[in-house]
Amino acid sequence: MRKRVSALACALFLVLTLAGGALASTQFITIVTGSTGGTYYPVGTILANHFNTALMEKGYKWSAQSSGGTVENLDMIKSGEAEMAIVMANITGFAYTGTLQYEGKKIDNIRYMMGLWPDVTQFIVSGSSGINSWADLRGKKVAVGPAASGTEFSSRVLLKALAGLTFDDIKAEYVGYSEAAQALQNGQLDAFNAEAGFPVGAVAELYAGRQEIKMMQFSPEDLEKLKVDAPFYAGVVIPAGIYPGQDQDLRVAGIKSALAVEKDVPEELVYQMLKIIYSKKDELLNEHAAFKMVDFDNPMDGLFGAPLHPGAVRFFQEIGMTVPPERMP
Repeated sequence: MRKRVSALACALFLVLTLAGGALASTQFITIVTGSTGGTYYPVGTILANHFNTALMEKGYKWSAQSSGGTVENLDMIKSGEAEMAIVMANITGFAYTGTLQYEGKKIDNIRYMMGLWPDVTQFIVSGSSGINSWADLRGKKVAVGPAASGTEFSSRVLLKALAGLTFDDIKAEYVGYSEAAQALQNGQLDAFNAEAGFPVGAVAELYAGRQEIKMMQFSPEDLEKLKVDAPFYAGVVIPAGIYPGQDQDLRVAGIKSALAVEKDVPEELVYQMLKIIYSKKDELLNEHAAFKMVDFDNPMDGLFGAPLHPGAVRFFQEIGMTVPPERMP
C-alpha cells in the first residue's frame, strides 16, 4: 500500500513539475485593444485566437485585453505591460516623434506591423437633443471617450476644428462606447463619439433601438477645416446597410489604425504573425466586417511617425512590396 501511495505521489509530482516547466517556458503576449463595445477588442481577440492556433506549440500564448484605447495602449507598450497593441496612427506618430501632447514624453520603443482599417468618427446624437450642426454641441452632454484615450484626443480636435469649441463648452463624459450608448438610450447623454472601424457594436445597438438617433456627417467644408488642424483625417463613406435601418450612405471622416508591437518582440515572431494574417485573410474577412476595410495590398499607407518592425519589413519585402524609406527601422 505504501509503495502504491509513494508511486502515485511521485507520478503526481512529475506531472506538476512538467506542467510547471511548460508554463514557465511559455511566453505570454498581451494585445491591448480598446473598449469592449468598440472594434479593437473583438478584432484583437480574433487575431489572438489565430496566433494561438498556429503558434502556441512554439511556446507563445496570446491574449487580447480591453483598455481605454490608443493612449493607454501606447503607455502600456512604453512601460512593458504589453507587447502588442491596436492603435491610431496619428497618436502613435506623435508619441514616437515626441510632438504635441507627447513633447518631452517620447515613446520610442513602438514599431508598426501593418496598417488596418480607418478609425471612423461615428458621432451619434439623440433625436431629441436638437443637435443639427457641430456648433449645436455647445452646452450638451457629450461622451468624448474614455479618459486618456485616442477618442478623447480626437474629440478635442474635432470640436475645435469644426466648431471652435473646447471641453469647457460642453459637458464632457469620459466613458466607453457601451456605457455611452446605454446612457444615450436612457436620456442621460445628448451625443457620443465612437471612433473605430465600422460596424461598432454599441452604435449598432442604438440603430436597432427605439430611440431616434442620427450620425453627424462631414460636409466638404468640414473636411477642409480638418485639413488645417488635423491633416491625418480623410473622408470615409459608411455604405448603406451597415447598421440596422441605415438606408443611405453616411459621409464621415477617419484616421488609419494600425497593429503595433514593442521593438524587442522577436523578428521571426512578427514575421510569422504577418504570415498568418495574410494566409487567413479570407477567414478574417468573414469574422469581422472591420477586416473588409483593411487594405491588404497597401498595408503601409496611412502610417505616421514610427518605423516598421524588422519582421514586418522582411515579410513585406518577401511578398514583393516596397517599404518606404521613412518606414524603415
